[in-house]
This record gives sequence, C-alpha cells and structure tokens, in this order.
Amino acid sequence: MPNQPGPPMDAPDARRPGDVPGGGWPGAAGDAPDAGRPGYAPGADGAPEAAGSDAPLRILYLTPYFRPYLGGIERAIEELSRQVRRSPQVEAVGVLTTKYSFPRQPQPDWSDYDTAPDGTPIFRLPGFPRRSLPLHSVPLVWFPPGRIRQYLDEFRPNVIHIVGDGWFWGHFWCWFFYRRRARFVFTPSFHTLPPWRWWLRPINAVLCRLSAVIVSLTRQEAAGVRRAYLAPRNKLRVIGWGAPVPQSPIPPADTPAASVHPATSSGRTEAATPLSERADTAPADTEAPLTILCVGRLGRHKGQLWLLEVYRQARAAFRRPVRLALVGRDEGDAAAVAAFIAAHGLAGEVAAPGEVSDGELARWYARAGLFVLFSQFEAFGLVYFEAMAYGVPVLTHDVGANRELLHRGAVVTPRYDRAAAAAELVRLVNDEGARRRLAAAARDYALTEFTWPAVARQYLQAYRG
Repeated sequence: MPNQPGPPMDAPDARRPGDVPGGGWPGAAGDAPDAGRPGYAPGADGAPEAAGSDAPLRILYLTPYFRPYLGGIERAIEELSRQVRRSPQVEAVGVLTTKYSFPRQPQPDWSDYDTAPDGTPIFRLPGFPRRSLPLHSVPLVWFPPGRIRQYLDEFRPNVIHIVGDGWFWGHFWCWFFYRRRARFVFTPSFHTLPPWRWWLRPINAVLCRLSAVIVSLTRQEAAGVRRAYLAPRNKLRVIGWGAPVPQSPIPPADTPAASVHPATSSGRTEAATPLSERADTAPADTEAPLTILCVGRLGRHKGQLWLLEVYRQARAAFRRPVRLALVGRDEGDAAAVAAFIAAHGLAGEVAAPGEVSDGELARWYARAGLFVLFSQFEAFGLVYFEAMAYGVPVLTHDVGANRELLHRGAVVTPRYDRAAAAAELVRLVNDEGARRRLAAAARDYALTEFTWPAVARQYLQAYRG
C-alpha cells in the first residue's frame, strides 16, 4: 500500500543523549565507563526502558553492509534513520554492521566506530576468517558475540530493526542478548529461494516468530513472506521505502546538460531542473541529446548488458541524438560492459562513469530525460522512485513488484521481451509529449505517495507497538 503523505515531523532536539552533534562522539558523562562511546546515555539502572512504554526510542539498525558502501538498502536505512531521529519520540539512532562491503569483500582497515555524515553512530564487527565462501551474498564467517554484546550495552537499544535477511549470526546474538530489553522489527529481503538456499527458510521463519513486527515492502512481498516463512498474519505490515525530495538550489551548470560524464560535487541537496527547462527535453530539431539514465551496480542482477542489447536494437529508430549513462560501481560486469560499448562503436553515446557521489547522482537525475533499468528482480526498486521524484519517467519490465508499484509515471513491458522494450524505448525517446506527460505523473506519484516522512511515521508506529 502506498505511503500516505503528511506534515513533516518535528525538528530534532539540539542535543539528545545518543545523538552525535557536530560529527563527533558524545562527550564524557562523569565517571561512567562508557562515556565517550557513540550512543552512550547514562541511565538510572543501565537498562533501556521498553519501546512499548512512553520511554524515548533508541533504535538500532542491523545490516551486514553500510557506509562507506551504499547500495539501495543501505541508502534506505540512512534516509530512514535521518527521518526518524527528527521525531521527539526518538532519543538515538545507530547502525550495527560489519567490516565488509558488498559482496563479502573484507575491509579490515575500516574503524570499529564511525559516524555517518548526519551524525548516526556506526558500530562495525570484524569477521573471521576474513574471506567468506561464496555461498551467499552475506559473509558466512564468525562475528565475535562478545563484541556484539559490548556494542549493544554501549548503545542500549530498546528497538532493534533487522533490515534484510541472511546475516543470521548477528541477528541471533542480538536477539539472545537483548530479547527482554528490545522490541524486534524484521524487514526481510524476500526472494523466491533456489533449492540450494532453502537452508535460509527455517532461519527466516524463526526470525519471523521472534520478531514483534514483520515489515514487507509490497503486498506481493508480504504474501511471499507469509507463504514461505509461515509468518503470523497479525505481525505483518506493508511499508515501502520513500523517495528523497529534491531541494533547492538547482545544481550549477558546470558541465553540459547532455554530457555523459558526471560533474564533481558532494552532498545531496540539489533539485531537479523543471522539465520545461531541461535541455534534453527540447524539440527534436534542436539536436539536443536526450539523456537516458540507468542507476545500479554493474552486474548480472541489474541487467546492464541486456539493456545495451535493447538500446542497440532501438537506436536506429531514434529521431534525435541520445546519450546513455550507466551509473554504478562494478559488480563483475564492468569489463563486459566496456567491451560491448567498444565492439559496437557506442563510445560516443554510451558511458559507464562508475560509482558517483550523492551530489553527482543528484545531477544525473536532474539532467535525465528517461530512466531505464531491467533488473532480474526488484523487491521495491528504490532507484525508480528516486528518479520519479526528479520528474524522470521510468521504463522497466515486469519483474518483482514492478507491476504492483509502477502503475503511474512508468512503462512496464513484459519480462525480458526485447522487442517490446525496444519499441517502448523508441516511443519514449521520439514522443516528447508522451514523455512529458509521463514525467509529470512520475513526479506527482513519487512525491505524493512515497515520501520519507510518511515512511518514518509508519515505522515509528511499528517501533512503538
């Protein structure tokens, strides 16, 4: 069910116990042994009050990957934490994660304690051995239970939100140590599991039983979670992710609007250029290139090679210049993508600039005339709504929850139907009027029904119980 809009939540307190003002750790509090640790706040007996009471919420997110690595789930956690900490109900927000980046890449030099740009404390766990067998997207290694207990006691959460599944080692020990002190909320990343991963079913079923609330991103996902993990119906809620609202000022024009090379900047405070002012939506006879944007890790799952085949099939029918940008870090297909571009003479119109900063990504969205992504599967597809919030229409295909969610501002073709995808790509490139109407619907849909403040309010209800 879409998230309903509402007024912004109250601004955060200037100083809360557990917050990290100014990007540093909280200051010392008398002779308390944990003074100076992230998230520390002195209490009467050292134990947090239950989340179901009127006590301020201390929310700890559990995720195997987090900053400096940021994929879709990690960006969602960051934005959700930023939003909920604005509520007067919330005293502190933190993240418990590992010293690994996706997929299973050890990062032993990352610090044990860190702070996100918004002040959220980050607690990182080392793994042993460092290298994990490639059996799962999450590193299947030993994480020290003593360190997990130490971090929990330092932060003292009364809400523990498990985001994603598979990191059962961290999930189990957090539940074991804080099962009587914290309310557990579970947001599984549901996929239909192949037979060689059926071992995850009983683990996720147990997590569903142990959690007070099970949150799915879509109705389709909720039905799958109930069917596969026998999740109790009375625990299930549907809460999607949100789209960040583009803000002023508009990014400076330090590169041509049609360029396929990103500008350099930092901070995600840019706004989308109004559709009527974008160079890449000008009439065809002006010869202004239309920027087609794809955002996602360059790997088999995100389908950039399939997109390139669709693009190559469609390009002869384009009636205006077009530029295609494949933005995202390498996940195994960067070399194949580069080889495809070279082999088919597309270097002048297709580029893969790699991983970009938040500011650079905002510029790509602001300049794009069309967003295209043909993933193998999307549980929610946060990047679709990020693009739509900038007034960029979407072209994709019928996988995961795309058909359920993308019913406005987007075109959803049959799954892996190359002819249909190419035909729609040609239509959206050549028909400016259709693209403009779709763009207006996309922006209205994203900013009306998928906003982070609305998402945060629903999660606060789940946290409080």
